[in-house]
Amino acid sequence: MTWAFWKYYLDLTKFNLAISVLPAFVVGPSGGIFMFLTGGMGLSLIAYSFFHANEYYLYYNLGLTKLRLVLTSSIVNIGVAVLVGAILAI
Repeated sequence: MTWAFWKYYLDLTKFNLAISVLPAFVVGPSGGIFMFLTGGMGLSLIAYSFFHANEYYLYYNLGLTKLRLVLTSSIVNIGVAVLVGAILAI
């Protein structure tokens, strides 16, 4: 993975964490993790497309399609959620 992907992932995760923190406080950690993987990811993609739409041209010029960015981000999010879930279960 390139630096461009990690920049995209960090920008997307900022939106995702902002959306997922409230359910974590209201429902509990499992609700926050679930929101991080499902609704938070979808809403963060919408927010990123709204605020940073022109940056997709940069990623495309670097050889990263929008589909590849989204799928790879989803896979990384699953790994992060599994690690956080395992830590919270201890």
